[in-house]
Amino acid sequence: MVIRLRHYLDDLLDLLREDYPRQLEEIIRDARGITCLQTLDRETAIIKVREKTIRVTGAARKSEINLRIHLSRECLFRILEGRQTLEEAINAGDLTVFGDPEVLLSFYKVWERVLSLARTSPRFYFLTYRLRR
Repeated sequence: MVIRLRHYLDDLLDLLREDYPRQLEEIIRDARGITCLQTLDRETAIIKVREKTIRVTGAARKSEINLRIHLSRECLFRILEGRQTLEEAINAGDLTVFGDPEVLLSFYKVWERVLSLARTSPRFYFLTYRLRR
């Protein structure tokens, strides 16, 4: 059964709280203050990283969003399976990212950490594969 993006992100945060609280703290520290519009195919979610929490919502003020990420499920799984790097996806136009360079660098660290967990954690791996169509 395929799950929707917002449901996936909520489940992912629960998994991080339960299994990887230290990594979650590091992700929050690296991404503090970022409000990201995440688009996966035609689904969207807003990821808000604040002082001690990450929240997934459906809306935010346009002026509040300081990072936009657009990718397809196909691109996501090429990256997760190691067939494409983040850099290759960006250069090929498969992954588009908009935002201030400092914000992009902060979030790049988050992406690397999340990708590493997705490749090494069985629970994370199976949760992520529920996104596949």
